[in-house]
Amino acid sequence: MPKADISVIDFAMQAEKEGVSFYTKAANMFKDKDLRALFMKLAKEEAKHLEEFINLKGKALKKGIEECFKSVEVDDYLDAVIQEGIFPKGEGTSKKLEAVKTVEDACKIALQAERNAILLYTELVKLSKDKSQKKILERVLDEEKSHLVRIASLRADHDPLYMFGKFGRD
Repeated sequence: MPKADISVIDFAMQAEKEGVSFYTKAANMFKDKDLRALFMKLAKEEAKHLEEFINLKGKALKKGIEECFKSVEVDDYLDAVIQEGIFPKGEGTSKKLEAVKTVEDACKIALQAERNAILLYTELVKLSKDKSQKKILERVLDEEKSHLVRIASLRADHDPLYMFGKFGRD
């Protein structure tokens, strides 16, 4: 399998753009104010991550250290994540969102995307050699984990079977 020819930071920026798009579209699908507010908050947080990555890349380019964003250690796992993306892309986003009829449906897609983001950023933190890059990636990783928790909680509030599976274990 050929390795993705993309810088770590460029991929992270693309993933965050896709997150903004997905959460904004998801927010506009529901009339429930709390649900819309949650998805818009997630969209804003993804936009904040994008801004952080843009600023980080700009600073690195000024210092002439763009190579800290390139990794020759991309393994098959990370390459697969990069190739598939975090959120559904292009027509895939529209088709997935058209199929969303319930809070549970939206949460399923969002939970998978956040899991993918957590896996990606965990690997990128391990690969990062630059301290400022690593610090930002760690902070974004923590925020993505908090997104996962909020979405799981929302799903549990709206999906009794999910809640039972999550909390009903002995």
